[in-house]
Amino acid sequence: MLIAAHISGINGKGELVYEQSILEISAAERKFFCEGTILLEIEELLSCTDMIQRCQVSLGRGDPMAPFQSRIKRADSIREKLERHGLPITTDSALKAVWAAAGSRLVCPFVQNIYQTTDLIRAIPGVRIQKDSNHEPKPNGYRSYHMILSLPLRFLGRQLSSTIWLEVQLRTIAMDCWTCMEHQLKYKRSVPSQKLIVQELKRCADEITSTDLSLQAIRELIESPEEELE
Repeated sequence: MLIAAHISGINGKGELVYEQSILEISAAERKFFCEGTILLEIEELLSCTDMIQRCQVSLGRGDPMAPFQSRIKRADSIREKLERHGLPITTDSALKAVWAAAGSRLVCPFVQNIYQTTDLIRAIPGVRIQKDSNHEPKPNGYRSYHMILSLPLRFLGRQLSSTIWLEVQLRTIAMDCWTCMEHQLKYKRSVPSQKLIVQELKRCADEITSTDLSLQAIRELIESPEEELE
């Protein structure tokens, strides 16, 4: 159940071309959430990120984001998480206490693009930030930036009965690639040398982080005025 949107290219008129797929949500999630405004919140976030992309490209600063995805957590997964935390199995708990009912994953080319994008998100009029932090590396080496936020719904004409919080994850293209591979490898649980595999994945993640920093440094060298390099 995803929405994916990105700049797909430039047409013959020199105009940016965007592609976006449609969010699919099952009857189980519709029944659990009851209130359709959770879909509107995701669409509002996508609209804002789309405008951020268009603005940055039009100003000649480059697209700070690669293709990005949004999702609504499965109803059974939400129930399991609420039970694990000893919370009531209600829509209100999912939206207010867990903060992971819906969200987006933004993938950025360079490390600096992550901080650039978070600054632009904070500048969205009316945005409310509940959590804003650069996560410490997980034991497996995964690194990302997380935000928990809520956006005002334009043109709705009324206040929502409850605040809908969205989880936004930001990571680099390189770390996103590592995450996809690590996710696939986790499904092969009954394999020999499990400890060695975990160590190797951690080593790869650390090397990717080092590569990210090196690529950022190269970019800064390329973009620096010549007189600063002398």
